[in-house]
Amino acid sequence: MRLVVILLALGLAAVLPAAEPESEDTFERQYDSFQVKVSDPYVEVHTGPGRGYPVFHVVERDAPLTILYMRAGWLKVTTARGRVGWVPRTALAATLDGTGESPEMENLGHEVFQGGHWHASVLVGELDGATSLGVALGYRFTENLTGEVMYSQATGAFSNNTLIDLNLQHQLFPQWRLSPYVALGTGGAIIEPRATLVQPENRKENYAFGGLGLNLYLARGFVMRGEYRSYVLFTEENDNRNLEEWKLGFSVLF
Repeated sequence: MRLVVILLALGLAAVLPAAEPESEDTFERQYDSFQVKVSDPYVEVHTGPGRGYPVFHVVERDAPLTILYMRAGWLKVTTARGRVGWVPRTALAATLDGTGESPEMENLGHEVFQGGHWHASVLVGELDGATSLGVALGYRFTENLTGEVMYSQATGAFSNNTLIDLNLQHQLFPQWRLSPYVALGTGGAIIEPRATLVQPENRKENYAFGGLGLNLYLARGFVMRGEYRSYVLFTEENDNRNLEEWKLGFSVLF
């Protein structure tokens, strides 16, 4: 449980600096060729959205820039030579768009994580009173649909459980920073009873589950993730068991 508290504290610390509300990603759909001209003597283009990323290119005054989207006060841009990078929003505050007016930066959409990427997750929680630890690898086919395989270990007072499952997740609102999803999956469990006198045999059971989850997109491809699952365990005695599990952890997109 101490590990869960640490994860919560780390997640809150990461969220607080970027807690201002974000709009839906409508800019990328409506303004594919939104260009501005640099008005400062020069603008430095970074490899990522932050001062800690190195500068790899400099754009001089009156040169055009195409703005793609915004993340946490940084703008992703394309130069006239096709170089793609990031500049601070403040560096383009005095620029002019194609109409000769200053662009309304607040109308820019924010980056969302579209389909076509992998993620790796580590989660801790509780399964039917036992402490659980899970690792997962998933692939996002579209902005709404993700497939994932998860391996979990749950250690309790009466048994040690190993679970391996395959699940599908449907993102309900993928453009939101705090994005809910529903999950359906199936898998197999190895149940190792803990006995002191007579050691019973391990059992292998199949199960299915449904779940609800939340993804909170942080910076630089990190996601804080929480999930609730309701299991149906198909036992050999034809007396199905219902289990509940909650998990909290982080994902890395790549």
